[in-house]
Amino acid sequence: MKHKLTLLFLLVSFSMLSQERASVSYLNIPIAHVFLDLESKFNVKFSYNSKLIGEQLLTFEAKEITLEEVLFDIEALIDIRFKKETERYYTVQKIKNRSVTDTQHLEQVIVREYLTSGINENNDDTSIMLSPEKLGILPGLTEPDVLQSIQLLPGVQSPTETASGLFIRGGTPDQNLVLWDGIKMYNSGHFFGTISALNPYITQDIKLYKNGTKARFGNRISGVIDITSDEDIPQKITGSTGFNMTHTDANLKLPLGEKAAAMVSARRSLADVFETETFRNLSNRVFQETKISEGNKVTEDDEVTTTKDLFYFNDFTVKAILKPNENNTFLVSNLFTKNKLDYGFLIEAYDEASQDKLDIKNQGSSVKWKHCYNDVFTHEFSAYYSNYDFEYTGINSIPEEFSNRLNKQNRVEDLGLAFDSNYNLDSASTLGFGYQFSSNKVNYALSFEDSESPEDNYTEFNFKTNNNHAVYGDYKYCVLDKWLLNFGVRANYFSVVDKLFFEPRFQLETRLLPNIKFKSSIENLHQSVSQVIEFNTQEFGLENQIWVLSDGEDIPVLRSFQVTSGFVFDKSGWYFDVEGYYKDIDGLTSFTLGFDNIDDFFSKGKSKVLGLDVLVKKKIHNYRTWMSYSLMNNDFTFNTINNGYAFPGNSDITHHFTWSHTYEWKHLEFSLGWNIRTGIPYTKANGLIETSGDPIIDFEETNGARLPNYHKLDISATYSFNFSKNERWKGKLGVSFLNVYNQKNVLSRKYEIAQSTEDDSLVLREINKNSLGFTPNVVFRIDF
Repeated sequence: MKHKLTLLFLLVSFSMLSQERASVSYLNIPIAHVFLDLESKFNVKFSYNSKLIGEQLLTFEAKEITLEEVLFDIEALIDIRFKKETERYYTVQKIKNRSVTDTQHLEQVIVREYLTSGINENNDDTSIMLSPEKLGILPGLTEPDVLQSIQLLPGVQSPTETASGLFIRGGTPDQNLVLWDGIKMYNSGHFFGTISALNPYITQDIKLYKNGTKARFGNRISGVIDITSDEDIPQKITGSTGFNMTHTDANLKLPLGEKAAAMVSARRSLADVFETETFRNLSNRVFQETKISEGNKVTEDDEVTTTKDLFYFNDFTVKAILKPNENNTFLVSNLFTKNKLDYGFLIEAYDEASQDKLDIKNQGSSVKWKHCYNDVFTHEFSAYYSNYDFEYTGINSIPEEFSNRLNKQNRVEDLGLAFDSNYNLDSASTLGFGYQFSSNKVNYALSFEDSESPEDNYTEFNFKTNNNHAVYGDYKYCVLDKWLLNFGVRANYFSVVDKLFFEPRFQLETRLLPNIKFKSSIENLHQSVSQVIEFNTQEFGLENQIWVLSDGEDIPVLRSFQVTSGFVFDKSGWYFDVEGYYKDIDGLTSFTLGFDNIDDFFSKGKSKVLGLDVLVKKKIHNYRTWMSYSLMNNDFTFNTINNGYAFPGNSDITHHFTWSHTYEWKHLEFSLGWNIRTGIPYTKANGLIETSGDPIIDFEETNGARLPNYHKLDISATYSFNFSKNERWKGKLGVSFLNVYNQKNVLSRKYEIAQSTEDDSLVLREINKNSLGFTPNVVFRIDF
């Protein structure tokens, strides 16, 4: 079936018509003359204030390109933004006070389409930029999910099949720095990570760094995901609203005169109002093999009655934008996300009642002042506050017999201040420097009360504070599409271990031939806060990771050293990107990684990651296809595990291949993608070993076996239309199908000792968690 669908998609794609295209070539041409040329070639009109646009010169060349692609590239080169008012008319706005840390700097930047429209490579710092507003359709997605879109990039994987569980080149999700308007995010997922907690419809840009991170980013050793919400002042009230089969949302942008604006947004799940097929499938995927799905049965024949079933998630944002003049911008951003679960059941045969309550909140605020003294010197002052609050309560009781209660809390308070500046030495050289301070308070508490066995009661508590002082400087030398040299150094002081850590960073890109570019980077990174596995609430089966601070002993400061090198070939619509990398991570603990077959949770170790990422892309008019392949060898070494020999890491995916297609025809967009990868390692069990006490599991070599290969096919399509003749009100209808041929993929495998269903003996039970099955979804949106 999958082969027929692929063939049908390709046949339909090539049979469709393409949009109007033209070739353009400008060499130091005034922008006003460029507008006249584009109006002639594409039969459009531009409305703008000539005094605001000024006499800026543009250098740009492209063959057989659409109008939308031309406009996007122009936005990257000069400080203007285009607004499509009708099919033919566009308004042009001047962008004032672009931040010194922005990725687009006047004529020193070339932004090229990396995968599809809205996903581009930024030659200013080699980050990958995603613009949800311009993002083309992607396989299995009808909406521009902030985190799921990133997973189509080579080197980014999600072995857990979630939106927030991003493993970037062998790093774990907690090793990624996720920023929303400068606010550090400690929980970026809804519904246990299946949906991004970050609203894409208010997001302006997303920058992803897999390597070569700038010196201003610190305290994480893997990737950086820097998300900024809309900073433009609209000329009129704009917004959008919509729903899909999991949640509904709305956002509004309000101009408060010519110099100020406010933006609000909100999303909420629909599960507690009505249940859809999409949500049922997600629920089956999330809750499988947990206390909730199993009902805490003693035997398979036990009858379980659900007494309470409440689950919902929501998020909202509020932002104020003030631009009193051309040299100053003030931004105030606020974010709140919440996930709540309250589930109870009763085993009637024993009158045994159980209840699980879970609350996860992440809220934050940030303030920024951007000031431009002149074309040479600019600076930015910023402050943020982030608060992560996790609370779980599990209760189990039989009247007049016993009652036990388990509580878990995990809180993170993060307060930070920063000063960042930029000084342009000349047209090609830039010097940046800054200071950052953050105070990180991490609190963890676990308590258990058992009425039958008070001697088993316990309370665990841990509270630490880390004050981080950091100074950094970097130098950039950039010659348009020829040379890029970034050299930076960052010095971090972590009070929790009373040590100073230096982080040199180096990045080079140079064009060897007209169509071949060489790139390389070296960086050293450190991290003082991370997540560890908490084993006491494993019966609940969900959210058993907690944030903790390093103590320099049981949980050391994480360190990563990474070297990358590769080539890019770009010619005649073909794009090849090959990059190899080596990453050495030290400071891992077995407690952090949560192995099933060891007793010493605090064994220390390290990992070595050797990998290769390949991207091949071809664009033929409105049809795009790209293939990405990742080869990775991720080995762990722990002195007390596997006799000290190296073994495959928990998320070691040796081969990962994706093949995607997109096609645009008038108001229709289609996308199809196939995903196949190696199964992750697991520790196989042979059976039980009888002892004088309880039996124990006989495990084989640590991570010596692998799950079956993972593969699936995703399809999506959207149709855009107008509600009114003046195109003031627009709509979009979309449909997607995940795992079209309903492949049963195994995501994880572990073992437990269970009671036999035939007698009172104990047996070994294999527990598999499977991927999401065939899942449809529908989206409807209105923009105004």
